[in-house]
Amino acid sequence: MKKLILLLLLFPFGSFSQYGFKKGVREGDAYRMVTNDGIQFNFGATYQITPKDSPTFILTDNSGQRGKYYIDPAGQIGFHAELGMVHFPKWKGKLPIKALKKSRLMDFVDWGIGYKQFRGTELTHLDYTNALGEVTSSVESHGNFTNGFLYGRFSAHSLIYIGKKKIDVTRKYFIDNAIGFNFDYNLFQGEQVYAEGNNLQAFNFHSPLVVQFHYSLGLGIRINRAWMMVPGVYLPLIGIHDYNGINAKMNWFSSTYRPIQAQIKFIKLFESQPKCGAYGDPKDMEKDKGFRMNN
Repeated sequence: MKKLILLLLLFPFGSFSQYGFKKGVREGDAYRMVTNDGIQFNFGATYQITPKDSPTFILTDNSGQRGKYYIDPAGQIGFHAELGMVHFPKWKGKLPIKALKKSRLMDFVDWGIGYKQFRGTELTHLDYTNALGEVTSSVESHGNFTNGFLYGRFSAHSLIYIGKKKIDVTRKYFIDNAIGFNFDYNLFQGEQVYAEGNNLQAFNFHSPLVVQFHYSLGLGIRINRAWMMVPGVYLPLIGIHDYNGINAKMNWFSSTYRPIQAQIKFIKLFESQPKCGAYGDPKDMEKDKGFRMNN
């Protein structure tokens, strides 16, 4: 897992995109001109990954009872939605290193404000045993929680273009790698006691404020000059607050949960009128556009 995380960290900015997005020329979508800024919105499902192995404990109390129990956490599906902006830099992206002269280390940045929901469960199964170690009876306790976070996110993206199909001079398909930071506040905190039964291990809950370093990977599709669609996954890598080691595990009940998101993002660049004389007089262009649409 550590090797995979290291590879993901090195991949986005160790791979250089060959072409940046360029403003349209008079081909195909001939009258659409775009700026370097736009809006983005994304939505999708959330899930929490839990440890594969359930820890086992020996029952110790003053009643003289013997037994062993294990704790089994599980993630459940939630949702998220976000609205924000995207900004493509105006610099050409050329580097002083000759071999990388046509490459970019960063193609664009985006940010957003949104809401996300993380859901999970925890089950404690207890087996009572006799002096011979035989199970005499069993009992289970369990809890459910749903945490609702208001969050802000900032990410820097690096693109790798694939395929031969183009819109204008830019390839239609691309791989979108991004790293950044998210700041989450647990606005609607979930249950902190079991719904049924009692806990046998001490509970531990993460702070309401969560700060994480994240990575996202998506497959981008340019629909036209202004619109792009990027389905992908979003994975926190390191929890800065609360820090829980080189991971993004979050504590709830007696277990840890690692969040992950599946998302679909839409980017809409702002449109503008071309400068007078760029492709002809704007009034003439509108007349010609209307004529072509009616024929």
